[in-house]
Amino acid sequence: MELTSDDTKSEETDDISKNISEETSDKTMNIIPQNICKRCSVRVIYNQDSTIQIKENFEKQCKLSDKSPDTFNLLSDEENTLTSELRSRPEKTCYLCAGILQDSTIQILLDRCKELLSEYECVGSVGVTCSNVDLLNVRSYLCGVGRINLQIKTVFKWLMAGELSRFLGVPQVVNNASKADDQDLMVNIEIRIDNDEFMWMCRPPVNWDVYNYSQGKFKSARLEDALTRSKHEEIEKYKRLPGGAIQFSAAIAANTTYVGGRYTKNARDMSQTPWLKQDGILISGNVEDILCKPLQKAFRADEARMHSAGREDIDVRMLGSGRPYYVQLTNVRKFPTQAMLDELQEEINRNSPQVKCYKLTPVTKSQTELVKQGQEEKQKEYRCIIKTEDKVTEEMVGKLNTVENLDLVQKTPIRVLHRRSPLTRTKRIIKINARALTKEEVEVACKHDLNLAESLNNRLVVAEVVSEAGTYIKEFVHGDFNRTVPNVGTIMGTRCDMLQLDVVNLSMVWPPEKEDVVGET
Repeated sequence: MELTSDDTKSEETDDISKNISEETSDKTMNIIPQNICKRCSVRVIYNQDSTIQIKENFEKQCKLSDKSPDTFNLLSDEENTLTSELRSRPEKTCYLCAGILQDSTIQILLDRCKELLSEYECVGSVGVTCSNVDLLNVRSYLCGVGRINLQIKTVFKWLMAGELSRFLGVPQVVNNASKADDQDLMVNIEIRIDNDEFMWMCRPPVNWDVYNYSQGKFKSARLEDALTRSKHEEIEKYKRLPGGAIQFSAAIAANTTYVGGRYTKNARDMSQTPWLKQDGILISGNVEDILCKPLQKAFRADEARMHSAGREDIDVRMLGSGRPYYVQLTNVRKFPTQAMLDELQEEINRNSPQVKCYKLTPVTKSQTELVKQGQEEKQKEYRCIIKTEDKVTEEMVGKLNTVENLDLVQKTPIRVLHRRSPLTRTKRIIKINARALTKEEVEVACKHDLNLAESLNNRLVVAEVVSEAGTYIKEFVHGDFNRTVPNVGTIMGTRCDMLQLDVVNLSMVWPPEKEDVVGET
């Protein structure tokens, strides 16, 4: 007869129950007088199962509920008397976990965590971390059970994460360190054991080298090994429960939140980051404050910092599709959604005529690596207004237009030597498209000073330059006292200087599309 899914589950349950009755019933029944809680009983019974199987049993049988705290429905009364004994006896402190996995402890911690969580809004996901309790893991040796593969810490995190995720209505993350940084909230539970007091409660013979006195903690691996080699009667006197030696504390930590986007800057007197004058007074107006402060206020973050794919000088405009950047928000109390960011984008652009932001969207920590890569690996396009010492000829312009994949040797510019290491770098100019400005164009640009227009006539060149990221374009134009070679001056055969510079394009996809998640599957 073909079995349905329900029939299959029933048959598997019967097999499990039969195996338990035959193989582990004696061991489990022997430790019931030691005040073993329902969850530690499951740890013992399913000790040889896979972690996934054990977790499924915990989720089905050991959730918090309005029932008696000792309710245990793993086995039927007919199959094993373990169930009835656990139901009938009052709740006592569990010998194996010292009460950590019992409903009363979990409920107190849950109430505290829920109180702390009330401060946060729009939570998308929650994870749980927990300090290790190695000393309690070895108590299974003291009662003759031996090693239990499923540690107290693991079960504790299952219970807490499951209840908190149901409370918040969000996904839970347990034992997944690779994605822990992408969770909105992490609930950190610290379980502290007073080593001095506990050492006397669970103290092995002094000839066991299991205690690190310099660090003030037990060497758990050596302690387990020593207990494994010891006779049961030798450690019988060390079974007393730790009284007030175990303490709990709970703290909520919001993982760093990231918001990605692009920005343009249409001003030649605005720095990217805050600047201080020599007298220590902060210069008002900078790109970072304009983009970060509205987000910090809206999401109630402790701090907001901007990271971008490179930076433009204070007198350089950022045009085109904008410069990729992301804002790092520390300890937010309100987590960003796309709808919130759309409103903030409109607000920023409405209040800032010189700086505009585009495509604001939540991004993950792994995705921010794209911005760091783009800072050094992508191509950038610039528009330069170049002034020459000699009058511009067609031959000079022609020489510029023949430049293609030109390698430069650049020493760290003099203007940044105070903050950059004195290095020599090799960079590449991909191509140049240049032309001389006409007399009419010069007069329009200098309409307020006709004498200046006359002096600049036939001495201005506009050049569209495509270069490798990290190239110092100003130094490529004027040579920086021949610290950059070759340069525009050596190519054209006359001294050159930069009058105006604009960044017109950065060739990288940012923010990434939803399917372009770096490091995730």
